[in-house]
Amino acid sequence: MKKIIKFAIIITILIIISVIIINIFNKNDKIIVCIDAGHGGNDVGAESKNRKEKEDTLKIAKLVKKYLEEQGIKVLMTRDDDTTISLKQRCNMANKKKADIFISIHRNSAVEGKGIEIWTNSKKTNKDTKLADNILEQLQKTEIQSNRGIKYGTMKGENTDYYVLNNTKMPSCLIELGFITNNEDNKLLDENIEEYAKAIANGISNNIKGKD
Repeated sequence: MKKIIKFAIIITILIIISVIIINIFNKNDKIIVCIDAGHGGNDVGAESKNRKEKEDTLKIAKLVKKYLEEQGIKVLMTRDDDTTISLKQRCNMANKKKADIFISIHRNSAVEGKGIEIWTNSKKTNKDTKLADNILEQLQKTEIQSNRGIKYGTMKGENTDYYVLNNTKMPSCLIELGFITNNEDNKLLDENIEEYAKAIANGISNNIKGKD
């Protein structure tokens, strides 16, 4: 009788553990992160010498996808090749699939510019700011690039918004990963692209886990 009771207890424990594991995986399956590689196709984005923004953003986006999936997070890409996709199509894609987070990846452009910055909606919602802060914190921890901080609105002013941030229904932000017009920023990106991608993925993961 004791052996039967002991066996029953072991079976019960195994069932409970199995249920917990299934729930964890089901929870991860429900999280969808939309990664938007800025520009593409006919839309080259910013250029500097022989360098095109659309190519840099796609390389980074693919690596971020890789590191997110390694953590069991489902990823939706607005593009995974050199395709022309409108801003409206990008937003519709994320909204239709009911993504939980939207991240748009870009390179900055200015004669004197240098460093990384993250843009969020002009409404300055806590969820958008927290998402940007989590990602920027991880990027800063790499100690590779200078931190230009979190910015609201657009370069035209805090009362304006980037289309993809204003027309997606989930927490979102736009990462400007260094200046394509700055040789040092380009060198840092080329030499540390894996670290940048890991940092972005970890920032998104921390945001999902609710870490401050």
